[in-house]
Amino acid sequence: MQKQILLVGVMFLTVMSYALGHLTDENLQNFQYNAELVPVAPIVDGYLDDPVWEDAHLGKLNQEIIAGHQWTEINDFSGSFKAVWRSGFLYIAIKIQDDQFEKYQSKLFREDRLILHIDEFHYQRKDELHRYEIPIGVETGILKPPLASVAWGNDGQTCELSFRLGDIASKDSVIGFSIAYDDVDNGQLQNTIAWAPEGYTEQDEMLPDLVFTAKINPNAQQKLIRWGQIKRLY
Repeated sequence: MQKQILLVGVMFLTVMSYALGHLTDENLQNFQYNAELVPVAPIVDGYLDDPVWEDAHLGKLNQEIIAGHQWTEINDFSGSFKAVWRSGFLYIAIKIQDDQFEKYQSKLFREDRLILHIDEFHYQRKDELHRYEIPIGVETGILKPPLASVAWGNDGQTCELSFRLGDIASKDSVIGFSIAYDDVDNGQLQNTIAWAPEGYTEQDEMLPDLVFTAKINPNAQQKLIRWGQIKRLY
């Protein structure tokens, strides 16, 4: 009995020590996104038709972080993203559906927008240095590094971004990462829906992890190379 109690205690401390350094989901598993290395980078044009996006892992924006509950009102808003990497760049594809897009307003807080945190040094905490606010449909203007490009398609329902991370984007590297959507209706912020573990709120400072992984299928590589050559002709 004493051995069993000791074993349970050790397991509890191990889980707690791990959880203290990482965001965890409801099953106390590390909450992270695995971005896969691809043989050919996607074309950042806002249209998610590059073959690399077909097999990329889907991350869902389904945690309302103002109130801290799971988002279920998909008729109001639904969103998802995928991420891959290649040659020092992180590429992110985003798909959103909103029953009422608020765009091109005079004040940023009255617009629907994407909020990303890309902490390439993995400090794990949110701060303004690593925060990127991207209004829906806007891809012009000066971009704050390492954000390299933004492109929108399908009337603001799809988006592609690239971040120039250099050597940080390499196999098994880990960065802090988060993505959320500010849903504004009639000039007022109604909800902020994020990719985050259950119970997460905007007051939480810790960021989830994004891990750079690598596992390339040679057959898919030829398909992607042909697609990249064809698409660049247009």
